[in-house]
Amino acid sequence: MRLPFILFLSIISYAQAQDSIKPKALLEIKPAIGATGTPLKSTVSIMILHSLDHRFSIASHSMLSFLLFKNTPDYIKTNYNYSLSQKLGIGYSLYGKKGKTRHTLLALGGIRHIAFKETMENPDLDKIIVSTHSTIADYGLMYEFSMGKKRYTFDTRLYCPLSPIRYYPQGTLSNLVYLEMGIGIKLYR
Repeated sequence: MRLPFILFLSIISYAQAQDSIKPKALLEIKPAIGATGTPLKSTVSIMILHSLDHRFSIASHSMLSFLLFKNTPDYIKTNYNYSLSQKLGIGYSLYGKKGKTRHTLLALGGIRHIAFKETMENPDLDKIIVSTHSTIADYGLMYEFSMGKKRYTFDTRLYCPLSPIRYYPQGTLSNLVYLEMGIGIKLYR
């Protein structure tokens, strides 16, 4: 008689304990917009964050940056100026009081493809076309601040690349540091 009663109580207590545990976010999808470089380029990005435990996570960051406003003389035409990048990395998070804020530092590495073409058509000179396409390594540190406790968060990110080494830190700080703002959407199990 005691054994079924003890089993019944243990099953009920286990079920109540499972209901009191908050669901753990499987993935966080974080679209954002921002700016980078000189001249100022707009960025559109998406980051996917998978939490390994409460503090550590792995991330994938994809970004497209493009020249939105052309600040060139009348005789220089910018045909295109864009950059695509894909990075993977790991991160560590620190949480604020009551879990409403989160500070995450991510170490990211990947590749960046840069494409640029300008045409100079001055009536006094010959027509000159400058074009380049290159793929380079892209690695650096990203700081992310997230605010929100439920399914949606407000996110800001600052990325400081550590490449290319030969121009570091002056070339990196003037051309490649970028700031992004967006939202985070948590997907639960």
